[in-house]
Amino acid sequence: MSLRNMLNSHGRACSIGDLLLDLFLWIIAFICLGIPSWLIFNSWNKSRLLNQRLEQCDNTLLTDSSVKVTQIVSAPIGTTVTENATLVVAQVPSNQIR
Repeated sequence: MSLRNMLNSHGRACSIGDLLLDLFLWIIAFICLGIPSWLIFNSWNKSRLLNQRLEQCDNTLLTDSSVKVTQIVSAPIGTTVTENATLVVAQVPSNQIR
């Protein structure tokens, strides 16, 4: 059976041009479905990875270019804020009376 004898769904003979047009339209359809699917997956994956890094208290989040860090400080007037300071708890000597 040759391509010239093939019939399409309307009973007409299919030409190579019709087959190429159908193939082109299918490729466009896959692209139109693939790009939004990839965007949705990519945003979900970035959100999942960010949540994972937050749960692990990843210090590299402070300097990561893909993350915007907004510092919110609520302190009395005159307080000095040091960026990226590490909190150190001082040991109170046990021989002192409170």
